[in-house]
Amino acid sequence: MNFIQNYIQEFESLSLDGIYSLDKIEYWLLKYGEDYKRIKKEESEHFMHFINGKRIRLPNYIQARIPEEKFLHIYKTLNELTEQHEHEEYFKKEMAIYKNIKNNHQKVREWLAKNEYLGADKYLMFSLDYFGEEDEMENEIHLQVTFLKDKERVLFIDRKDFQYTIEFTNTFNNTYWDLLEELKLDKLN
Repeated sequence: MNFIQNYIQEFESLSLDGIYSLDKIEYWLLKYGEDYKRIKKEESEHFMHFINGKRIRLPNYIQARIPEEKFLHIYKTLNELTEQHEHEEYFKKEMAIYKNIKNNHQKVREWLAKNEYLGADKYLMFSLDYFGEEDEMENEIHLQVTFLKDKERVLFIDRKDFQYTIEFTNTFNNTYWDLLEELKLDKLN
């Protein structure tokens, strides 16, 4: 077994019940961050060619066909997941604010305008990316991470790690888009 398969196997061993915690994912990412950078650099050289005297990187059309590419893809996908968690504390505070103002139409509109970038742009696809459908986010299912280049690999991430992100995106989407339609606007800001 090569060293790349060891990385992947070690990651898979981080969950006993098939549900991964964000802490364990972050630990694995930190542990193999330098290896990721090194392998990424080595792999990027594989597709460099000289054409008309210029060095050009051609795309790899055979996606994730070797273990190194699979490792890079898994690492990148999990790193993107952890980036989705970066606003968890902010969302916790915003949901406390929302619960206090939810019956005041003007304050809710101000709250939506304040959070428009996060809700309507940065986290717009959160429910589709990790739940498949927005309605599924309301159920007690875990986040599902699929790896497009490795269709056999699907991970479930403990939804408790994203409790406030889920609550925020669900509340924002259920309120914001109806308000825009009611006001016949494209955006609040």
